[in-house]
Amino acid sequence: MHLAIAETQKEKISLEKAKEFIFSQKNGAEAIFIGRVRNENSAKEVIAVTYDVYDEAAIKSFKLICNKAKNEIDKEAKIFIEHAKGYVAVGEISILIAVSTGHREEAFKICRYILEEIKHQSPIWKKEHYVDGKEEWLPGHSLRPKKEVV
Repeated sequence: MHLAIAETQKEKISLEKAKEFIFSQKNGAEAIFIGRVRNENSAKEVIAVTYDVYDEAAIKSFKLICNKAKNEIDKEAKIFIEHAKGYVAVGEISILIAVSTGHREEAFKICRYILEEIKHQSPIWKKEHYVDGKEEWLPGHSLRPKKEVV
């Protein structure tokens, strides 16, 4: 597994790095999720997001989430996760999850499971920056009702 927090001032999250990491000749399926900062949220025009991350605890939560996914869905899955930390402009990648497995059903399931669990378990906070110069910390995802992953 590759589990990392990307300091946005030092590095950008790389799709090529993820694809290279999960590649395996024995795996016939790859699922990749890319989350990007969008330009609107709750009728407010967003220019960027700052992510504050408790690195050690976030990596620990990523590892627990991935281990559970592998144990319950596909023990042979290859998993890559990177989440941004710091200032991320509109259009830039905030999270990348890449999974390879023997078959597509497992790849999709693991990718979706990891995304939803990160939103509910990982210590990552998000401050939006708006066109009008205002900023706002958003409520944590763990405060939202958890949806069942189908």
